[in-house]
Amino acid sequence: MNFLRRIDWRLLLIFFIVAAIVHIIATFLAVNDQRGTAYARLSHLLPHNTMTIADPITPRHEPLPYLSPDARYAFCPFDTSNTTMRVHVLLPDLGWTVGVYAPDGSSLYFAAASADRETTINLSIIPADDRFLGLAAEERQTTDDDQTIAAPKGFIVVRAPDRGAPYRAATRATLEKASCVAGRV
Repeated sequence: MNFLRRIDWRLLLIFFIVAAIVHIIATFLAVNDQRGTAYARLSHLLPHNTMTIADPITPRHEPLPYLSPDARYAFCPFDTSNTTMRVHVLLPDLGWTVGVYAPDGSSLYFAAASADRETTINLSIIPADDRFLGLAAEERQTTDDDQTIAAPKGFIVVRAPDRGAPYRAATRATLEKASCVAGRV
């Protein structure tokens, strides 16, 4: 009982309030730290505005965590600060997907292959600001299948299922047809 009388309760209360404030600040700082994001890793490893086919995923070669070893990947880090991006991807069969992701990991666009037919994705990624980039009709006519999204930067991921050795050459050939090219919409 004598011990409880010697405790300065105001000082103890101040300690807990300061600890709570430090904990809240540290939590917000950790959430906003994007140095270890997938975009940060890929943007340093791969050339920008160019589709790059990744080596097969093995325990010693994982460009990103949680990538499936039973799939092949192609990545394209992009930056639309000076231009727009044109993305063309063929999704020939089930299991093939294409996704466009912001630097923070949020999904901007996603498409999966259809079971009945090949799916061709023609996507334009334009800057997220209000800059005038010229008249689109001057360079290229768009079709009804073309889609447009706005993003300042991010990365494109094409995923293809690895169906074994007999199909690897065909899978690689289809992945090589995938492109992300800088140019007008």
